[in-house]
Amino acid sequence: MKAYILILTILLFVSCAEKPPVENAVNEQTREKNKQVALKNEVTEITRLAQKVEQHGRDMQPYRESSGAESARQCNQIIEERRKGLADLEVRVKTLPENYKNKWLPIIAELNECVSCAKKPLDDCKRARASVNQAIKELYP
Repeated sequence: MKAYILILTILLFVSCAEKPPVENAVNEQTREKNKQVALKNEVTEITRLAQKVEQHGRDMQPYRESSGAESARQCNQIIEERRKGLADLEVRVKTLPENYKNKWLPIIAELNECVSCAKKPLDDCKRARASVNQAIKELYP
């Protein structure tokens, strides 16, 4: 009788130690769903930041229109700060899967031109805004 109880106890521990295949499949589905949600959240945040950078580029228009050394110095100082943020955004984009990365890297280049002290970057800002809006339409149908 003791041997029988011992064998039942061992079988119970062995069966409890192994996860049933159904549970493994559910956990895998949950992990995949969590990854997709995290990716969507990251792309949403990148979209928000890209829109913010584009607006910053538009907001620089008064510096572009004014002349003088002080205005040029202020513009260059602002550009330095904003391009750091754009570089951080580019690093985040490069961590995305290829289909997202291929969509966003050209937009980053357009945003880089938008955030400029040159006299005609407003056209670049318009292109960047159009590209961001197109990405939104494609990514969030």
